[in-house]
Amino acid sequence: MKKLLAVSMLTALFFGGCTFGRLDDDKKDSVNQSSEPTTITLYAYDSLTADYGLLPQMLTQFEEDNNAKVKVVSFDDTGTMLGQVIQEKDKPKADLVMGLDNVDYIQVSKNDIFTSYKSGLSEEIGDKLKFGNDNLMTPFDFGYIGFVYDTEAIEFPEAISLTDLSTDTYRDKVIIEQAGISSPGTQLLLWTNAALGDNDADIFWRGMARNVLTVAPDWTTAYYSMFLNDEAPIVLSYLTSPAYHIDQEQTERYAAVPIKEGYVRQIEGIGIVNGTEQKELAQNFVDYLLTDEVQNKIPTTQWMFPVLGNESEWPEAFNKIIVPEKKQILSIPEDELTANLDQWLKEWNQTFSIQ
Repeated sequence: MKKLLAVSMLTALFFGGCTFGRLDDDKKDSVNQSSEPTTITLYAYDSLTADYGLLPQMLTQFEEDNNAKVKVVSFDDTGTMLGQVIQEKDKPKADLVMGLDNVDYIQVSKNDIFTSYKSGLSEEIGDKLKFGNDNLMTPFDFGYIGFVYDTEAIEFPEAISLTDLSTDTYRDKVIIEQAGISSPGTQLLLWTNAALGDNDADIFWRGMARNVLTVAPDWTTAYYSMFLNDEAPIVLSYLTSPAYHIDQEQTERYAAVPIKEGYVRQIEGIGIVNGTEQKELAQNFVDYLLTDEVQNKIPTTQWMFPVLGNESEWPEAFNKIIVPEKKQILSIPEDELTANLDQWLKEWNQTFSIQ
């Protein structure tokens, strides 16, 4: 799972389960021929690399199995991470990039930064969770963007429209993340346009510019530093966020706001960097990420849904949260998203730079 920030030129970053074994023996033998560990560099955002995140739970086993050392470079947000990978594409410093999503995939495709790889384990992943047909990114988890609220500070006894959050009722009660920098912030652009259409989305954003107490640079700042410290009773996060509090803290104090129009799905993936000198080892890492051994750790580290794994091993708390039905899952066609995202980001910048 994420002080008013001065708005910068965000658009620069955009313009300028089944059970399997970890590795087959032939691949494992080939990467273990050297007595010295081989180092690969992995870029990932901070929630993945944190002590509570997924990576600390999986790296030791991968390194042992592959006689490898994974050098992890952590980023506060995915926008900065993506921008750096694009800048470095002629002289790449990373071998793998983990945590970019279905919106970032547009820039991945445009900038030729990843090499195609189709893991044999990905055959069981549903088509709706995959990134196009080019295998530039492999999905490993997904979740639904939503607003989470503090039940001790505010109530939502019934579902509301997304537009309701832009009315005066919620003045100074909402924290969001920065579009173009933070992935939930950018996903909110998709959500509003998928749920409301262009005209009503414009009205929504004008109202939100008045209502938002804080635009945080990333999810961690918004959620942990601000929302959980009672700076505002509503925060942009994930529908799965309350499951963490139910399971880990035994409290139902935090819940997701029920939204009439439905929700958008964020899919996170991993890509192998074009030009890596450790291609086979990077492929092994992708394979391992898709095993049940790792996938079953995602619900209790990332508090997201794994793309594979065994549902019976998810925390019981996942049965107590909002999970959208198929008809409630909103989306924007990839060609429409590609054509409009830059303009949506430009308009978002203009709206919030006025404040």
